[in-house]
Amino acid sequence: MITTRLTYFDFMLPEGQEWFSPREVALIIGKTDQYVRDAFDNQKILGHILNGRTPKGQEKRHSYRIHREGILLYLLETANFEPVDFLRHVADLLRTKESQQLRLLRSYIDKILDHRKAL
Repeated sequence: MITTRLTYFDFMLPEGQEWFSPREVALIIGKTDQYVRDAFDNQKILGHILNGRTPKGQEKRHSYRIHREGILLYLLETANFEPVDFLRHVADLLRTKESQQLRLLRSYIDKILDHRKAL
């Protein structure tokens, strides 16, 4: 499901922020703001072009605004894995751990789950 796949990358974005500048997106994806503008112009990153001060058709400058979902879609489309693939790799890594280490990890996971139940 696309919603579940989109939310997988949501932790990478600041909580509560819906709109981002190219510079902010660049910091999130590890690229330059010029890369983000180029990706925007090529519709690899989706968003909006704004220029409210100049009459339509006479714009010389404009600003880019990229919605949270546009960034999430970009991350999803450029990932070379599905979220379930990442979990499989974690499981493979866990198979190499000793029983004592696995019990400790289980206690950490239990604490996280208990905290989430309380919310």
